[in-house]
Amino acid sequence: MKTNKQNELLRILSDASQSIPSAALAGMLGVSERTIRNYVKDLNESGEASILASREGYRLQEVFGSREAAPSENEGRVWQILSDLLTGKDGVNAFDEAERLFISASTVINTIIPQIKNVVREYDLSIESKNYQFYLRGSEQNKRRLIGHIATGDTYGFFNTKEALEQLFPQQDVHGIMQELYNICQESKIYLNDYSLNNLLIHILIILIRLNSDHCLGERETYISAGELLEALYDKEEIIALADMISSNYRENYGIQIPKEDYQQILILIALSVEHEVVDIQSVISHEFICNVTSILSLVSERYCTPEFENDFILQFALHVYYAYQRCTYRIGYPNPIGPQLKKDYAPVYDMAVFFAHKFSKIYQVTFNEDEIAFIAFHFGAFLENNKQNKERITCAIVVESYHSFSRKLVNDISAAFHEQLLVTDVLPVSRFLQHPPGSDLIISTLPVDTGGRHTVRVNPILTRQNQDSIQKKLDEIGAERELLHARTFLRSLFHKELYFRNVAQDSAQAYIKFMGGHCLEHGYVKEAFIQDVLLRESVSSTAFTDTLAVPHAISQFAEQSFICVVHNNMPIRWNHKAIHFILLVGITQEEMKYFKSSFDLIIELFNSTSRTIELLKTNTFEEFCGRMN
Repeated sequence: MKTNKQNELLRILSDASQSIPSAALAGMLGVSERTIRNYVKDLNESGEASILASREGYRLQEVFGSREAAPSENEGRVWQILSDLLTGKDGVNAFDEAERLFISASTVINTIIPQIKNVVREYDLSIESKNYQFYLRGSEQNKRRLIGHIATGDTYGFFNTKEALEQLFPQQDVHGIMQELYNICQESKIYLNDYSLNNLLIHILIILIRLNSDHCLGERETYISAGELLEALYDKEEIIALADMISSNYRENYGIQIPKEDYQQILILIALSVEHEVVDIQSVISHEFICNVTSILSLVSERYCTPEFENDFILQFALHVYYAYQRCTYRIGYPNPIGPQLKKDYAPVYDMAVFFAHKFSKIYQVTFNEDEIAFIAFHFGAFLENNKQNKERITCAIVVESYHSFSRKLVNDISAAFHEQLLVTDVLPVSRFLQHPPGSDLIISTLPVDTGGRHTVRVNPILTRQNQDSIQKKLDEIGAERELLHARTFLRSLFHKELYFRNVAQDSAQAYIKFMGGHCLEHGYVKEAFIQDVLLRESVSSTAFTDTLAVPHAISQFAEQSFICVVHNNMPIRWNHKAIHFILLVGITQEEMKYFKSSFDLIIELFNSTSRTIELLKTNTFEEFCGRMN
């Protein structure tokens, strides 16, 4: 059975395009080179992978079977005792559990129970003990939230939701109930896409499983009547019909009447999973709610220097936020399958979503989880993609013969089509172009001409749609190059030798932020409020955007002078659920926030590259680090 470290080794090797030295692997995993050699030997001998060794290092040839990590022995024990706590009303006895798991009672009490306490604490649950008997205390609603997290979050290494629920509730016919629910939903008159259907099935399945074990919601656990939510929906009757079909099926097949409170919960789940066709959004959402969303979006645009959000986007986005708000109000989880990847690949856009979520939570006193934040980021990303702005027009020379006849129309057509992006600085024939080539960003020519490798688009004398598409593609390419150049120049200016540290020992992410923030404060880069704002940002959502890097930064405050403070440790730093090697504390002045997104993108891109990360891990001095960051 592979260990977590061995799985991490396989992940690093699979992402690499070249052999990786054992010293670099040892540094990334926080182990010795001898341990790396042992890992490779064990993996090759077990037949789980084929890793080739050479003078350059190790290279993965093939992985056999699943690369997912099986639960470790200790994780398996945690899961088994947690399962007993969830399914039994009489608690668990430390000595009975120790005998069943072939471990000592001391291990149960001093090792496993504390781990379970850490898990359940996040769901407002607690573990109480009396005479070596342990009980899971808290509301049924929160226990269901915990089960949903285990089932959908792959907490204990399960490969899918069905497997997790079968392991948690071995006495229940999980597969049979799941199939019945699927058939009922397929027969209903409401539309659910595959993802929404799967999410709905998981949550209703958890309710039915808990009812089978005689665990019902209390009267005080239903926060708002489902009627308030359904009233504004045109498909209210279809939602109620589906809930009735589920209730009837459960009564007929299992002899259990679904209690009123649980029935209300099923209604809410269905209502928040259906894709509603809303013709008049303002009939569903209050004017005040839309105004608040609009105000926060204005703050997003102002802080991140984005285009102003258009009215159509605002209304559709407000509708999405409204349903997200309802899910939070009713404490219904909605797992986002693309959330982790979106956070990793589009960190600046995700950060905009964190900013929005934080401002929204201050008004409505709800907390969006990372899945909901990722959905918001998806909306922002789509808007930005459709509203790209070229802040500086690209200069263009048009090479065309007989300008004073047919070519005048060509020049006018190009100018009209791209007037916001393109500035025509020269119109000239081939002969003059060859004698005195202009220094423009782009050459558009009706004739074949040697431009010396410069950006060039060949067009017809009469501009076609295909010509326009080619020009636009080239403009996007030049714009991206220009943005990258600006980002690299700005990024280089952010590093300062007095803010570079190697192998710093602190006991938490918050402690590292305070250590780095203290040095920035000492050198005049920030004020105390900035440090507190960075801690606030970290509490909203982890800033460990890649497997080796955390980028803590402020959520609202600005720096006195733009900077990046660096901590580079040989041994891994525990940062929430990740073990990282680099911390880049970023501070940007208000005037320079326009460069934030492109610079942030560049940092994440560098650290998403396994080969570049390995090169950065080899650095030992400020100069070496800055050289590798270019």
